[in-house]
Parts: sequence; C-alpha cells; structure tokens
Amino acid sequence: MKTRAKTIAAAVVVMVVVLSLSTPAFAAQRSNQPVVRAAAPSGGDAAQRLENLQNRVMNVLRARKARFDAVAANLVKRQARVEALASKVAALGGDVSKFRTMLEASEQALIQARTQEQVCVDAFKAVPEATDKGAAFRAAKGEGRKAVELLKQSRTQLREAARELRAIAEQLSAGDES
Repeated sequence: MKTRAKTIAAAVVVMVVVLSLSTPAFAAQRSNQPVVRAAAPSGGDAAQRLENLQNRVMNVLRARKARFDAVAANLVKRQARVEALASKVAALGGDVSKFRTMLEASEQALIQARTQEQVCVDAFKAVPEATDKGAAFRAAKGEGRKAVELLKQSRTQLREAARELRAIAEQLSAGDES
C-alpha cells in the first residue's frame, strides 16, 4: 500500500515538473505578440536603487567591521598572553630573542591587515558610484581577501612564535632536571 502511494506521489511530482517547464515554452511558441522589455529605469528608480545599494554596502561593512575587530582583538589578546609567558621564561634565564622576532612579525602582519582592511572598506564604499559596479565589487572583494590573508598570516606567525617559546621553556625545564 505504501509503495503504491509513493509511486503515485512520484508520478504527480514528475507531471507537475513537466507541465511547469513545458507551459512557458508552449505559451511562448503560440504567442504572436512581440516580447516587451522593461523600459530603462527612470531617474527616481535609479536614485532609489543607488540608495538601496549604498545601504546594503553600509550594512555589509558594519558586519565585516564587527567580525574583523573581534578577530583582531582576540589576536592582540593572544599576543599579550604569549608575551607575558615570554617574560616569565626570560626571567628564568631563557633566550627569547628569536621568539620576540617572531612575535614582532605577527604584530606587523596585524598592522598590515588593519591597513588592508581600510583599503577594502574604501573600495566597498566606492562601489555605488562606480561606472562598472561589478568590476568595482570584485576588486573590493579582492582587497578584503588580502586583509583576511594577512590576519591568517599574523595568527600563523603567532602560533609559530608560541611553539618556539614552548621549545625554549622545555629546554629550560630539561636543563633544570639534569
């Protein structure tokens, strides 16, 4: 009984899909009326579309800023935490000069990411006034990707610096045990 109901349901779905796809094609073939295209937007419509686009861009930028600032703040907090641990390791006699160089590279990448994010924001703000909005949008997205890559690079460098610090601390503890 259930199999028959499933078969009937499947047949109905197939017929609906076939009819929905064939009806517009059949109607287009039978029509002797010329196809009417929408006229070019009037000045009021174009102004409204521009305002809508500007609002969408501002909403996207607001959300992007919140995400970027949260990630950057978390990265700064991690850098400070690892720096505090490095001070303790240095106080115990560890040579943390290589670690500090790696940490400085992470901090520089974060600064570059913030600069690149501002370039991205400026590019997105310029999209509504651009003559080729599609190309301007793709360029702005590319700038955004660069900022994200720099954030990832900063995080990776911080992770490598933390591994270096761990190795220094393990050498100190191994030296204390002997």
